[in-house]
Amino acid sequence: MIREVGGVQERGGTLKEAFEATHAALVDDYGHWPIFEHCLPFDVSRLWDELSGVERPVIWTAERDQEVWAQLQG
Repeated sequence: MIREVGGVQERGGTLKEAFEATHAALVDDYGHWPIFEHCLPFDVSRLWDELSGVERPVIWTAERDQEVWAQLQG
């Protein structure tokens, strides 16, 4: 995940591109896990923030969950 998200971020890509690259890299190994599709958007979004230097994570609310889901899975 760090390799995929970091690589997209280093080349100036978008969060959505980072999600798509991470999904493609992990789906064969973890896609059968029931929670994979639900948690991956959160995981990629949080890692994106960490790699951007965000020290304190944005509070994850139901609204933020829907927002990130729509942005990355929509």
